[in-house]
Amino acid sequence: MKTLLAIVSILALAFAAQPCALAKKPPGQQQPESGDLRIVQVDAVSVTVTVGLSGDEHFTYKITDNTKVTLNGAPVFARDLKAGMIAKFALTPDHATAISIEAKDPPAHPGRRRVG
Repeated sequence: MKTLLAIVSILALAFAAQPCALAKKPPGQQQPESGDLRIVQVDAVSVTVTVGLSGDEHFTYKITDNTKVTLNGAPVFARDLKAGMIAKFALTPDHATAISIEAKDPPAHPGRRRVG
């Protein structure tokens, strides 16, 4: 009986620990390269974005004088970007620096879905 209780306890611990292991990112997983990302913060040397609808994951990309930045198709400076804007990024191979940022004004009603 003690052996059965020990086996059940070990299995229970194994199953309880498994979701935690699955929630962690694999070591080789890279940051998103492109797609529509929401800008959270802009400063003189970096842009921080959030990924997905929940907004839980944040990534920061370096910006340089060579980073090409556009807003609604017109060239602008990185300092013209604001929190809430939607942007697509082209990144260096190490995923650390933005080569280009194509930003758009934030949606008028971000929570409202368009019908029709």
